[in-house]
Amino acid sequence: MENNLRNTSLCYPTETTFFIGWNDDRTEIYAYDSISTKQCMETKLNEVDFYTSELEWATILINNGINPYE
Repeated sequence: MENNLRNTSLCYPTETTFFIGWNDDRTEIYAYDSISTKQCMETKLNEVDFYTSELEWATILINNGINPYE
């Protein structure tokens, strides 16, 4: 059986970066958070979007039924 998982990662971005990790068909959000300039993140999720705009990130989460500030 072929393993299609890969690592998605981001280390020490030049500015705070927000991410949303989706299931493979992008119908469900599995993970979301922010990465500071002193952090790294790594995930096995294949579908991960990165944002430098907190407003854009929060809007997508809210539109998917998630309030990131609760």
